[in-house]
Amino acid sequence: MENQSSPYTTPEAMAMDVSSIARSQRFFGIATLLCALGVVIPLMIGMTITAIRIIGTFRMLSHTGTADPAQLAHEISMALLATFWGIVIAMIFLIPFVVFLILYRKRKKALLDKVLLELVRNGSIAEQPQRQ
Repeated sequence: MENQSSPYTTPEAMAMDVSSIARSQRFFGIATLLCALGVVIPLMIGMTITAIRIIGTFRMLSHTGTADPAQLAHEISMALLATFWGIVIAMIFLIPFVVFLILYRKRKKALLDKVLLELVRNGSIAEQPQRQ
């Protein structure tokens, strides 16, 4: 193997680069977690409000014994609006969540590839023969 110029002249330089990449990974991890919460929480709130309103509608129906179709339709539509808005908000957070997840995985793979390449170049680990 020919001696190639390495961007890491010292172990400290390599450690600094790994440290900066680790900070970047931490940022992507936190951003991914926040986006995931932004997807789950609105859905849960919307479904909870929908269940509460539907229960209230049936409770009203059981107390009166009769139902005004217009009032029932109004209560049910209000209940379903909570689910609708929960889904809309979750979809808004879903796009950045997927983007952050893809970027996070790519950066993690790039970091591992870079560190392994440097370890092989420095002779810290031997190159493994490829299996066929």
